[in-house]
Amino acid sequence: MASIARIGIAKLGYNNLTRQLCKVTATNNVMQLAFISHKSKRVDRRRVPPFDYLNKEYGFWAQLFDPMVDRCSDENSKVIVVEGPIAAGKSKVAAKLAEEFEMIYLPPPTFDEFYITEYGYDLRSLDDRLSPSSQSCDVEKFLTDPHHPNVTMFQFHYFQFKFDQYITALLHLLSTGQGVVLNRSFYSDYIFATAMTNAGYMRPQALKFYTDVVDVAKLMMLRPHLIVYLDVPVDAVKEKIKKQNIPYEVNSKVLTSKYLQDIENLYKLDYFKNIVSHSHVLVYDWTNEGDISTIVEDIEFLNFDYDKKAKKMADWRFENVQELRTKRQLYIDRYFLHCDYMRNEFTVPEMYYTAEQDEERFKILQLVPGREFAKGYNPTLDKNILWKREKKSLIETMRPHARELEVIKEEMKKLKAAAMQ
Repeated sequence: MASIARIGIAKLGYNNLTRQLCKVTATNNVMQLAFISHKSKRVDRRRVPPFDYLNKEYGFWAQLFDPMVDRCSDENSKVIVVEGPIAAGKSKVAAKLAEEFEMIYLPPPTFDEFYITEYGYDLRSLDDRLSPSSQSCDVEKFLTDPHHPNVTMFQFHYFQFKFDQYITALLHLLSTGQGVVLNRSFYSDYIFATAMTNAGYMRPQALKFYTDVVDVAKLMMLRPHLIVYLDVPVDAVKEKIKKQNIPYEVNSKVLTSKYLQDIENLYKLDYFKNIVSHSHVLVYDWTNEGDISTIVEDIEFLNFDYDKKAKKMADWRFENVQELRTKRQLYIDRYFLHCDYMRNEFTVPEMYYTAEQDEERFKILQLVPGREFAKGYNPTLDKNILWKREKKSLIETMRPHARELEVIKEEMKKLKAAAMQ
């Protein structure tokens, strides 16, 4: 049985709008909606049809008549993030929690989704034709060559991917009422940027720029309701890495005891200290894994109902419905959320390609199959293009083909079917 440390669990009240979003009954014989409940206790609940934000615009009339508050009155309309060191088993736990609470698990973003085109061409295969500073940089390259000139840019892109996915998570919750479970989030990404700086892989100036950018990105976001941390000591982490036997992790110059210990310390001494003021935090000894049903039971005991003056869950309290609609519209128009933090910082030249590097990359990219035309309209790669009509996606992520959108498409079908029963 996994050992457990519970941080910051209290029971208070909410203000007017949040009483609509997280309703609490006064009777003792009814399950209070301030508590997340297991799927076995949700069989007879009313299911409001989801708003299909992938295919339907959230326009003026939708804002007026869409029953968003009714959907989000669901006790399981929560954001849960599973955190922990590398190889701790976060994906397995996150997927299981989503299943047990009728939530959706969105797999973490990867660089494959960014570098591999719609036609399956891997842009990283062009690196041998480029100068080092013009090349790609992903997790594998960082772990094998941590002093690569584009490591700082890699970390910044990783933050962008996680931030972009978090926007999708919030949009999904507000549009469907379904809770979301994530494997890490952009809120903890600074831990790895700090560890990289401490190890000499990033300059302090770059970390300062990174921190400033993340602080701006946080302004319009809603922090998670719950953090589940899988605690694994460094020696056990190294053993798990060996067991997974991924070559670039096993032979990594980065994943030393010192680096892994630094990450653990940043989680426990810095991240928890800050996030616990808003979110619930559950910490489990996951050295030899543990019983996920224990986590499920502990989550069911957490109360998410707090007084309007409390810092706990403050991001999820709104004075009126229009504030919530505005948030939802922001997450639809995510381009502007990315624009908010974008800026030039000439003291961190490693964050940008020079004009010469841009020209070098542009010329090489002309060799990529299907680059000349949009997906589906390439004469040499597609068929029957004369009669095709372009259908523009309403949701565009920073990665050309983000996995979570495919997961959401399938989940949306299930939600619509459930609402019809």
